[in-house]
Amino acid sequence: MDLLEDMLQWGPDVVILCLGGNDITASCQLPRDIGLGILELCQFVRARGVATVVVADICRRWVFRDPALTTDQFARIGSAIAKYVMRYFPVSSMVYVCDRDVHWLWDGVHLSSAGLEEFMTSLRLKLEKIMPTKD
Repeated sequence: MDLLEDMLQWGPDVVILCLGGNDITASCQLPRDIGLGILELCQFVRARGVATVVVADICRRWVFRDPALTTDQFARIGSAIAKYVMRYFPVSSMVYVCDRDVHWLWDGVHLSSAGLEEFMTSLRLKLEKIMPTKD
């Protein structure tokens, strides 16, 4: 919360909340609970005067803290979280960040330069759709 408070001191017009997947496990029964936590954070940011809050979807990944978790389970849970959040806030889809050999570093968790480029392109396209044009 201290970091968030420090960031909000600058009075940003846009905040992009980038989601990770560290809290997703094979026994994650309620993606809605994770979605509720994300919504609370987004609502807090908006209540502090930020005009635009965008949530960057959870990227697919290949290595997990929970050895019982599969890539398909992870994708289903991430998708359920995104669907819940997008009812209230815009979500930038990261579906194109999916090629393990191109978009990820050797660890299977962190994005490579190509993955970051695709990630940023997805964010830019979402912002272009939701932000008013300035003439």
